[in-house]
Amino acid sequence: MKKTIYFSLVAFLILLGCSKVDDVSVVNPDENQLKSARTATPISSYATQQYWDNTDVLQTSLWNPLASYTAPLGYPVYDKANYDVMAHFQYFSSENVSGAVVEFTFPHIIDFVPHMLFGRTYTVNKVDNITVISCTTDLVAGWNPMFCFMVKVDCSKANNGLTTFWTDMKVNGVSVKGTIKNKVFACN
Repeated sequence: MKKTIYFSLVAFLILLGCSKVDDVSVVNPDENQLKSARTATPISSYATQQYWDNTDVLQTSLWNPLASYTAPLGYPVYDKANYDVMAHFQYFSSENVSGAVVEFTFPHIIDFVPHMLFGRTYTVNKVDNITVISCTTDLVAGWNPMFCFMVKVDCSKANNGLTTFWTDMKVNGVSVKGTIKNKVFACN
């Protein structure tokens, strides 16, 4: 059943027009940043995880924003022109966890809209300066369905045309990022 759901999600995303271009060179190895988030790592079946950043605990992928989408109630009407990148995250929990607080650090974004809610409600730490998007959710032992966001990057924070827009994911206050690279958007 789980494989059917995962394969269905992959097929759904492909049909919506998500495109793949491999990430390229590292800008600053000390900061562990990718050159451009306009490039994307493809979502793949679990049988072909070589495309993921870190297959043990957290998997991330970047995509172009969806061509069309109906935003969930309580979020702005979706217009592709208002978003720069779609970021997906999947988390592997070693055990069932009820009421886990899951936080995503997006230090330089202006706005976001979630995709694939799976019953989750997202909140932000500051309405006028979003840096942390969080939700409280039950996690199952094993891979948990995607946490997905379409974000508008704050290019006024760019350094040499690049803006770091994602830096961490925490579960109950503990970082699960591991060796995954920060996500950086090429603003120009």
